[in-house]
Formats: sequence, structure tokens, C-alpha cells
Amino acid sequence: AKTMGSSLSRENPEEEESLLSSRESRWATRSSAWATSCAILAVGALILAGSALALAAALWLPGVLWAEDAPARLTDAVLRGVRWAPAGIGAASTECPPFSMDPNASTRLRMEQLPLSAWTAVLAAAPPSSARSWCAVDACATRPPSRVLHMRNVCLHNDTFYALSDRDAPPVLMHFDWWGMPKQRHVFSRYLKEVSSERQIPGPRIWLTGTWVVATPRSRFGSDNLFHAIQEEIGYLRNLLSCGRVAASRNNSYLLEHDYPILGGKKSPNTLGRLWELATDGGRSFFRIPSSRKSTTFCFKHAHVESSGPATEAVATCTRLGASFSPGIVMEWPDSWPAGNASFRGFSEVVERARGRLGLVPTVGLAEGQWDRPRVTVVHRLKGRLILNLGYLTDALRDEGFDVTVVALECMPLEAQLALVSNSSTLLGV
Repeated sequence: AKTMGSSLSRENPEEEESLLSSRESRWATRSSAWATSCAILAVGALILAGSALALAAALWLPGVLWAEDAPARLTDAVLRGVRWAPAGIGAASTECPPFSMDPNASTRLRMEQLPLSAWTAVLAAAPPSSARSWCAVDACATRPPSRVLHMRNVCLHNDTFYALSDRDAPPVLMHFDWWGMPKQRHVFSRYLKEVSSERQIPGPRIWLTGTWVVATPRSRFGSDNLFHAIQEEIGYLRNLLSCGRVAASRNNSYLLEHDYPILGGKKSPNTLGRLWELATDGGRSFFRIPSSRKSTTFCFKHAHVESSGPATEAVATCTRLGASFSPGIVMEWPDSWPAGNASFRGFSEVVERARGRLGLVPTVGLAEGQWDRPRVTVVHRLKGRLILNLGYLTDALRDEGFDVTVVALECMPLEAQLALVSNSSTLLGV
């Protein structure tokens, strides 16, 4: 082929120039394609790098993980002397208006309940401690929880708290209960075990900073059942914090010992999640998945742990751990001991925080002492169970001199619903 090519080129100079030009053109085309491919790869690498940085930020930066949720404030419109809320609804409305909330008002904090794992624990990581464990007990009424154990420098692996002591002792029962729907009970036990050496505590160990509340709300009626969420879960939180004199504060982290997030996620919080967020004023909430229970040991500098059921031996162990310290040593907690004169009142405090987020006076007294005229709130459902004579009703109430508000509760966030209804002297609906 070389000989034939040389022979042809020598006999036809013009053909030789044509072949050279063709080869140069093909080379230029290949070079251009190669440059284009490199550019595409470079852009792709930049995109991947940006995605990796964004993922790292989402996993590691507290400011991203615990970013504030969308703002929420009630908007309204007055038509013929009657207030309609949110703005955009009317007697004939069957759908919520597209933009019903003021984007420059209240915010929700830390709505997402995260799995407590080696990845997320970095948010609350603390230096390891080799100090001896300490414990004290607060007992309360017979309604669960029966008591709260205040503990320092303890580690939780699987379902056992390990306390560094001056002796080795078998685990003793400190909590026994069940959670979930009655037909799908999740029975669980929690134990307390004394060990004389850190080597006896399973690892790897991750130390957590701050004050933690370890509890298992019963969650027996579903997370979107508003009435039972208030009566059961928020009532349980009230009993627990009141029993242990623990403040419902965003300074606390809450480890809810279920196998999945009962509070929902940041993008899809359930009713219980919104109530819990208001009750704790945005305290961080975690749960443990079964794999992390067995693979990782979480150690607490300060923990308030619920205790119910037969726990005589655990109470005796806790008392012994507290008495083992030398006289005169004062145990200091981040929010004083245990958390000052805490008095979480439950649902009434949830309502006050909801009102505060909408710029209303937090407390509500008796209606006749608060307002010059009765404030009548009419619940207008957009689908089903309609008030057929809504226009006549609102006109009649207005003509009597009442302040009248018609609300579509399904078009507002929970805190706006609570605040608006609590601002009423009379509530009407079907």
C-alpha cells in the first residue's frame, strides 16, 4: 500500500495535495471532537463536584440540616364587614387559594426527625469522657412515665445504658412498655448495667454534647389524628417533662426510641410533628434504626431518661451511682439542675407558641374579659359538610354587632389554625 501510494503521488502531484488536505481536515475534525469531549467531561466533573459539595453540606452542616421551614402567617380579606381567611376564599370556594400565607412572618424550626447514626451524630459530637457515671431519680404520678432518671456520662448500646461504676453488676430493668397501634404492639424493655471498665462498654462509641431527653411516646392512635396527638403524645411529653422538671426547650435534643420517624420529615411533617415542633420550640429530634442500635454506641454527657414499669433495682442502682460521688461535688448541667424550675403545661403552651409566631398576644384569658364584642369564627369546609346558609348566617351575626371571621382551616398551617381558633369567643361549624 505504501508503494502504491508513493507511485500514485509521484505521477499525480495534484492528487497528492488533495490527499494531504483530506488528512489534515480529518485530523482537525478529530481534534475538535476531542476538545468538545474534554469540555463536556470538565463540565460534568464540575457538576458532580458541586453535587458532592451540596450533599456534604446537607449531611454535615447544622445550618443546612436544621434550616428553617417555610414561613407561615394568616392572610385575610374583609368583604361586606366579614373577615375571610385565608385571603382568596369565598362562600363558593372548593379549593384553597394558591398563595394564602404571608412569606415574611413566622417560621418553623427543625421539622425533620433524623436517624441517629454515625453520619448525623456529627451535629452533636462531643469529646469523649472517662468520668464516672452519675444518676438521680425523680418519681411522679402513676400515669406513665412513672419516673425520670437524670444521668451523666452514660452510654446506650442496643437497649442497655452502661454506667461506669466501681463494680460490675448484671443489667437491671429500668423501663418496660409498648407503643404503636393496639393490634400492632411494639413491646420493648430498657436496661441499666454497671461496669467497672470502659473496655466493657461495646463500641465504637460516639459522644453527644448537650442535654438529651430519651423517651418513647406511645403513638397508639396515628400521627395525623389531631385529637389523640394532643391527648397522648403531647400529654406524654408534658407528663415526662413535668415529672423530671425538664424544660421544653430548643436547647434539648430528643431521642424518640421508635424504629422510624413518628414526627414525619421536613418536607412532609405530620400533625404530630408540627405539634411536637411547637411544644419543644424547635428542639432537635432523632430516632434510631435497628441497625444503628446494634452497630453504634451513643454516649451522653447529660440525659433525662423515662422509666416506667417495675424498676426497683434500677432505681436502687441509680441512687447508688448518685451517692458514690464524694460529698460536696456539685453536678452542673447546661441548663442548671435539672433544667431550672421548668413547668411545661402541654397543649396550652403549644397554643401560646402558635399565637406568638403569628404576632398575637401569647396568653388568652376569658373571652368576656378580652374583647369588647364577641368574636365568632365560622369554620367553612371546602369539601363536604357545608353550611348551606353561610351568607345569611354571617350577615345576621354581623348585623348583631359581632366580629365575624369565616375560615378554611384546611388552607392554613397548624400553628395558624391554633392561633385563629384560640382568638375566638364562639366557634361555629358542622
